[in-house]
Amino acid sequence: MKKVLIMSSVHPWNDTRVFHKEAVSLANLGYDVTLYATSSNHVYENNIPNLRVITFTPKSMMKRWQIWFKFYSIASQSDAQIIHLHDPELLPLGYFLQRMHRKKVIFDMHEDFPAVLKTKKIGKLSMPKWLIRIIYSAEKKMLQNMSAVVYAEKYYKENYEVLTTKQVDIYNYPFLQEAFEIAKYEMPTLIYAGAIHEIRGFKEMLAVAQLLKKANYQFQLLIIGKVPERLEVYAEEFLIEDDLVNEVKLVGRLDLRELTTYYARSHIGLALLHPEANYLRSLPTKVFEYMSASLPYVLSNFKSYERLAEETKSGYAVNPLSPNEIVAQIKMLLDEPKKQMELGSNGYKQHVANFNWSIEERKLSELYDEI
Repeated sequence: MKKVLIMSSVHPWNDTRVFHKEAVSLANLGYDVTLYATSSNHVYENNIPNLRVITFTPKSMMKRWQIWFKFYSIASQSDAQIIHLHDPELLPLGYFLQRMHRKKVIFDMHEDFPAVLKTKKIGKLSMPKWLIRIIYSAEKKMLQNMSAVVYAEKYYKENYEVLTTKQVDIYNYPFLQEAFEIAKYEMPTLIYAGAIHEIRGFKEMLAVAQLLKKANYQFQLLIIGKVPERLEVYAEEFLIEDDLVNEVKLVGRLDLRELTTYYARSHIGLALLHPEANYLRSLPTKVFEYMSASLPYVLSNFKSYERLAEETKSGYAVNPLSPNEIVAQIKMLLDEPKKQMELGSNGYKQHVANFNWSIEERKLSELYDEI
């Protein structure tokens, strides 16, 4: 049985892409898989054949070098044929494992790295352009020495046209879902699930709740994900001041199975990302998850997002920085349950036909077979 090591110094072990999709799929395909990743509020039950999970306590960026050296030691001494890496900071490990130890290394690119670099700061100062150029050049050199590069978004490869390395698009589409028969919440429910940050629309979602309550709408807003301490303090003060404690619930991080149930019981999904360079062309995974649960959605009006909503007729695009515009669209959906159902049904049909993990799993299998 061929052995595979999957490594991430950043993602929790039960990350949807890293664990539920790629690690589980590879184990089901007959590979002997060991996943190294950070611990979370869930514990792996060792219930999947061929799949082991080894976790460590998350560390700050200043201390993560300890994990890098540990990973390098483990991977270089392992008899695993393939090393699958998930973080840009692990690229140097992949480079040396490939060049010095003749390992087969796959690098899995989750984000638009050049765009992210432009937003990074050193202290309070933006990263200088000369340093960005050096890092970007080094990244391309290391990627050229990988056995394969996997892109979570189609357009990422536009940044790497010079590479001759094997390149494959494997998208973050959700698992193929049967139509849900679970009862919806009695209270009209808005839902967001994912990373929580100002630039992911956290404050706008709270402002939307404020406006809906002022307009005398009955609703609840579920925000699912780990809330940074600064935003937790902000939310607590905001909800008390505006009497929204009963309407807005910060649920915390959920495992995929729990999250799927929340989706099924909700009415409208939200994806109000700000116009940051890394988001403008990168379609949010949560929108495809909403579609898999027959949820209509309201998302940011970036060109690629608008195109998806229009072509699938499954949601609406709005200015993510305008709570008033967001609320106007949500009100329309709340006032027209039949429209909710129509958009949700359209999205689910697209999920079954085009946007599900079984399609991507075949590409993952073919890549591993080739390597």
